[in-house]
Amino acid sequence: MDILKKLQEIVCDYRGEQIELKPETTFDELGFDSLDKVELLMRLEDEFDMQFPDDIQVNAVKEIVDILSK
Repeated sequence: MDILKKLQEIVCDYRGEQIELKPETTFDELGFDSLDKVELLMRLEDEFDMQFPDDIQVNAVKEIVDILSK
């Protein structure tokens, strides 16, 4: 599974618009606030059937891709 592609689908659905994600894309560039990040992480937990640590801090797409790749 291409994790970046799946993440892009989820982000596009969440934002309601087409967005091209690159590993270096930051969530600040996408206009995500802290609540948006939490909601995205919760959706990723459901989609990938896993759990992120409560204290996780993510700022860029690459960080999430790296975590989901493990």
